[in-house]
Amino acid sequence: MLDRIAEGLLELQREVGRRPAAVGVGCPGWVDLEAGITRFLPNLPGQWRDVPVARLLGARLETPVRLLNDVRAATLGEFRFGAGRGVSTMALFALGTGIGGGVVIEGRLRLGPLGSAGELGHQIVDPAGPLCGCGNRGCLEAVASGPAIGGTGVRLLRSGQAPILQKIAGGDTEKVNPETMGEAARAGDEAVTKELERIAGLVGIAAANVVVTLHP
Repeated sequence: MLDRIAEGLLELQREVGRRPAAVGVGCPGWVDLEAGITRFLPNLPGQWRDVPVARLLGARLETPVRLLNDVRAATLGEFRFGAGRGVSTMALFALGTGIGGGVVIEGRLRLGPLGSAGELGHQIVDPAGPLCGCGNRGCLEAVASGPAIGGTGVRLLRSGQAPILQKIAGGDTEKVNPETMGEAARAGDEAVTKELERIAGLVGIAAANVVVTLHP
């Protein structure tokens, strides 16, 4: 993967005709900001434990490289150039393969001493819920990320409770995902609708907790 990133950046450098002063890399998980090392990327194969990404990539590019959690980087981008312009305090939730987050307070992106402040997806919203990739149970990510929603749909399909989803997916669990579940809900699948409403409620609880904590 690092080779592909390096080749892409080198190609861009050749097109532009100049070398960048530095390169920033967003990583989906916990990174050591000072050392430039990925410590734990739970949603990537091998989890990228203790990989010196900044050093390896910097050597290929002959350019200084700095790491940042990908959603914290997105938060900074929204604060400076997007939906967060003009506010001093904001929070960002990113729902996808996992659920990430970032927090800006009084004009500064808050990273904490280990660079992991703002992991909004690891709020525990259901203490008896499923195991999360981080090792805890009932994190928002474990119940409301894309794979988690798809897993809920598969369970409904296998239990025979979701006839419309069954028809849309053709009985193929590989075709059960948030998109097909949304289609089933819009078509009137009661079991799917009930589960999606439950999941949406948990996302709402997590977001409300952040709002009352930060008052953005």
